[in-house]
Amino acid sequence: MKTIAIALTLLSVSALARKPIPTEDIITPLLEGRREIISLGEIDRLSLNSGKTSLDLWSGSYWPHYQGSLGVRYRDSSFSALIKTAENFSKYKELYDTNPLYVLSGREGLMSPAEKYDLIVGDPEMSLTKYSWELGEKAMSLSGKVPTWRGICDGWSSAAQKMPRPARSVVLKTPYGLPITFYPEDIKALGSQLYARAQRNVIFLGKRCRPVFGALTGACDGTNPGAFHKAIVNRVGAMKKSFNVDISSSSEVWNYPVKSYKLSYYNVLTGKESQNFKDVYEVFDKKNRFKKKNRRHESTYAIVGVKAQVVYTDMRVANVLETDSAAEDKELVKNYKYDLELDYGFNILGGEWESAMPDFIWAPNDLTYPISEGERQLGKPVTAAQILRAAQISSKAGEPLSMIVEKLFEGSKL
Repeated sequence: MKTIAIALTLLSVSALARKPIPTEDIITPLLEGRREIISLGEIDRLSLNSGKTSLDLWSGSYWPHYQGSLGVRYRDSSFSALIKTAENFSKYKELYDTNPLYVLSGREGLMSPAEKYDLIVGDPEMSLTKYSWELGEKAMSLSGKVPTWRGICDGWSSAAQKMPRPARSVVLKTPYGLPITFYPEDIKALGSQLYARAQRNVIFLGKRCRPVFGALTGACDGTNPGAFHKAIVNRVGAMKKSFNVDISSSSEVWNYPVKSYKLSYYNVLTGKESQNFKDVYEVFDKKNRFKKKNRRHESTYAIVGVKAQVVYTDMRVANVLETDSAAEDKELVKNYKYDLELDYGFNILGGEWESAMPDFIWAPNDLTYPISEGERQLGKPVTAAQILRAAQISSKAGEPLSMIVEKLFEGSKL
């Protein structure tokens, strides 16, 4: 029994021992072949303790399922009244079911993004609209409610990085010659939907926090702080690009693209702050003085605290404007606190969180472009019949045709 007890003790200590940054958190895929900056000294020399992306990240809706996703007529005052009071899914669906499609009534502009798309591709089955409402219906049938966080923030946060800002409205005609106006919010919706359902090979770091039999997985301790620090400095500061962050450490997912950041340092024992890490790092010698001493990397020479202010481009409720500019964007500011484990060269080995933490980080892949299922199967459609067939195949998977989305974004540029 004593032998077993000793073995269990050794096992528990070993489990606490900090290993290098986990394999799934290594940031190499984010660097696109560039050399990784890993030293706080080099970060300081390159003035990367603050930085911002050069991308024109645009705000948009996450088209929540409880509102009907892309099926909601957000420009219609009856639906916008429900949005303002955050009514549940059944209210939206009831209103939709009792109001016919606004075609040849002079109210075509009030239709939802999905309805406009279905008319443009000539789909009599309104497949994308049907798909949009089925998302909420399926959730209702399973649990009796539609979680308010479910939507396409993954698609929006990617499209905002990869697609140009829709600055103005675009008019396209249906196969029968009826002009349909796509406002910037309609165009953003379809771009976000394309990226939500058709993007492939995303660059993913970390693990998603998921509930398992009433508990949470071990992935709920968030992205390693060392990986997060290096990702933001290398990707945003040095490359001027962005990446997406699930800012929720719970099982919910809220994706936001990083817009800018500012870093400062503090002494983990005294709290003294400085812009220069060399003024406040603490040598990791008398280990009992440090928090989580048994979780530290075995090569740790010093520990320094970090205060990081990260500015994200924020989501917002779909608006009814006919143009869009940066003035309509929103920002979300998050302040993080963590420490970094450093080796003798002040290279980042890992770290521990002191505040609420992001769950996982990821980015759309520059080497791939989302192509809808119908276009993958049939090739790029040309005739009206080919467009309809490809669209119906794609809409069943919730994917608008990329050729239509591209046309809308191209026409909407200034």
